[in-house]
This record gives sequence, structure tokens and C-alpha cells, in this order.
Amino acid sequence: MTRAYYIDRLRILLTMLVIFHHSAIAFGASGGWYYMTPNASTGVTQMVLSLFMAIDQAFFMSFFFFISALLMPDSYDRKGFGRFIKDRFIRLGIPLAVYTILLHPTLVYGIHKYLDKPTGNYFGFVWTIITKYAEPGPMWFVLTLLIFELIYALVRHFTKNDYALKKNGKLPSALPIIGFILGTGALAFVVRLVYPTGKNFFGLQFGYFVLYIAMYAMGLLANHRKWIDRLTVKNATPWFVVSLVAILVNIVFMALNKNTGAMNNFAGGMNLSALTYALWEPFICVGFCFFLLMYFKEHLNKPSKLVLAASCDSYAAYIIHPLIVVGFTFLSEKLTWSPLARLAFVLLLSIPTCFLAARVIRKIPGVKRVL
Repeated sequence: MTRAYYIDRLRILLTMLVIFHHSAIAFGASGGWYYMTPNASTGVTQMVLSLFMAIDQAFFMSFFFFISALLMPDSYDRKGFGRFIKDRFIRLGIPLAVYTILLHPTLVYGIHKYLDKPTGNYFGFVWTIITKYAEPGPMWFVLTLLIFELIYALVRHFTKNDYALKKNGKLPSALPIIGFILGTGALAFVVRLVYPTGKNFFGLQFGYFVLYIAMYAMGLLANHRKWIDRLTVKNATPWFVVSLVAILVNIVFMALNKNTGAMNNFAGGMNLSALTYALWEPFICVGFCFFLLMYFKEHLNKPSKLVLAASCDSYAAYIIHPLIVVGFTFLSEKLTWSPLARLAFVLLLSIPTCFLAARVIRKIPGVKRVL
């Protein structure tokens, strides 16, 4: 089977967006993260960063789920049920356990030490975190993906059937796409009445899960109906334009809702802001994911040793990036620069360091089998 080189480039881009996302939050953008620098951005700069985070949040993790689902059925077909399940527990389960049991509590310990907060001895602190405050951090994605893929494998195995849908069916037209956007937006609004964005259970923010599940399902459908081979940038461009218009609408909305209380309404509840935000996200998600997928397929689908190496390292880079981002954020506080300049400093150091460190880690014997 011919390698989809454009997928390698998308993996790298999305991993870099994750690093950017969390770095920006550390310097004042809206969202939750391990450590926020005290001298963060404020005013217009903070609003611009938060807008970037809103756009990013609307599509980048959903895109990860889509790509994973797009590739996963072929992997299942090659390996079969037993080998596929074993591979998923090795590739997803082991890193998830290591991060939750070792890396997460170690990072929290390091932050407490940096802030001169009481910690006690390292092993006692780590045990307390594991037993009382365990969470997967950014590895919530791996936990969720493991659940999704186990469900898929079990359904395939016990139904003894492939998809019930016909291969090479019709390409998605405007009406179903609009239905997808409005349907996922409306359902997200309902979910956020109970589980607003920001609220989580073991690191899982269910307020965002409607799009995650829907995009994963679309990845499976796209694989089965061979949509990617048959769609083009021309098909995607109108939806990308719509998403850009939606961004302009959001800018106006933010300008009209500057006070903190009004901004908090976006997270969820029976109000117009929550409804607007819930409907806005899938417009961004469809436009950006569709366009990037088609653009990369048509213009960036060429072999490159450097790209292939970085793509192979991107998973490990994703796993270790919290430690590196937080470390460089600490280092940036020794500088007397503006928050925006220090954010640029952290990004310029963190992105290459994550990939270089991932390359070194994956050279350890046996690690490539997992990462």
C-alpha cells in the first residue's frame, strides 16, 4: 500500500499546534494547563491569543481523531483482532500508564518545587498524586483513542462483518455537511448544559466530545467510502471560506462580550453565547479539517526522509511536550521581555527540542515498539 506522505506532514503540524496551544495558555490565553506564568499577557494580546486557542480547539484534536480513524480500519484488516488489540495496548496503553503514573506526578512535583510549595519526599509526593489526584494530562487523547479503537475492534470481531455501508458511495454533498455541522453543534450545546467546557472527569472534557466522536466516525466512513481519494481542494474551499467568515463572526461576538461574566457564558448553559459557540465550532472544524486534508494531499504528498523521521517521532514528542514546555516557561521568566516575546522564545525552543528529544528516546532499545 502506498504511504500517504501528506498524513505524515499533518501529524507534524498537529503536534506543533498542540505545543503552541499549551504554550499560549501558559502565557495568558484561555484554557487550562499545568503552569501559567505570573507575568502573562493581558488586554488585546490576551484576547487575540484566546481567539487563536478557540480556533485551534475547534478543530485540532478532532482532526487527530479523524486521521486516527481514517487509518485504523486498514491496520485492523492487516493485523486481525488479536494482534490489533495487543498492538493498541502496547502503543497506547503503555505510554498512557507511564505518563499517568510517572511523568504527570513528576511534572507536578517539579512545579511545586519551582514555586517553593511543600512537597515532602519525591516518592511520597508521587504516591499521593497517583492515589488521590491521578489524571492523564494531555494523554487524555490517548485514553480516549484507546477506548474508541477497542470498541471498533470488538464490534468488527463479534459482528463478523465489515461496515454495513456500500463502498465508493456518493461523495458528501452540501446538505449532509450542513446537517453534520448543525447536528453536532446542537448536541454539543445540550451536553454543555450538564458538562460545560472546562469541566472534566479524569482529564476528559465531555463538553468537547460530540465533535471528537463525530469526527472519528467520519474518519471511518471516509476510509470505507474512499472519500479522500475522490475529493479535491475545490470541494473543500467553499467550506474553508465559510469557516473564515465564522471566525470574523466570533471576533465581533468577542468584541461585544468583553466582560468576564459574558465570556464565561460561552462554556455552556442556557444562553445565546453558549449556543453560538457550540454551533460555531463545527463550522471551523469542517472547514479547516476538510481544506487542510485536501491541500496537503494535493500539494504536500511527496516523500522526504526528514518529514518521515519527524512524523515517526511526533507521537513521542506529543507525550513529552508538557515537561519541555513547562521547563522553558520557567527559563523564560529569567528574561525581562514582554509575555508575547517570551511565548515566542518558548515556542522556538520547545518545538525542536520536543522532536529532538523524541528522536533520542526512540533510539533506546525496545522503545520504538511502543513509540
